[in-house]
Amino acid sequence: MKIDDVTGLTERICQEYGFTQEVAQDKAIQALKRCPMVLAQNVEEWSKGQKLTDIYIGKYTLPMILAIWNSKDFLSALEVMAELAKGSVEIAELRIWNMRR
Repeated sequence: MKIDDVTGLTERICQEYGFTQEVAQDKAIQALKRCPMVLAQNVEEWSKGQKLTDIYIGKYTLPMILAIWNSKDFLSALEVMAELAKGSVEIAELRIWNMRR
């Protein structure tokens, strides 16, 4: 994602999580730093309120993780996908399935 996309992501984080503008901007910057390039499309879709495309890392996608959790916590799901992209499959799968409980 381009740096000017931080604004849209910040606004969506404010809306979804209820953070202040400053906290939301920090969260947006951190999310973009950690975001695997392959998931940039999902981040853009989420920030615009669009339906998320299924982009697989291993055997998981962001929409799949959110469905498993029955949650809208996009930022946590993005963190898990970043773990998968780094190759930390065991850690990511523990987070995926422990959040379900």
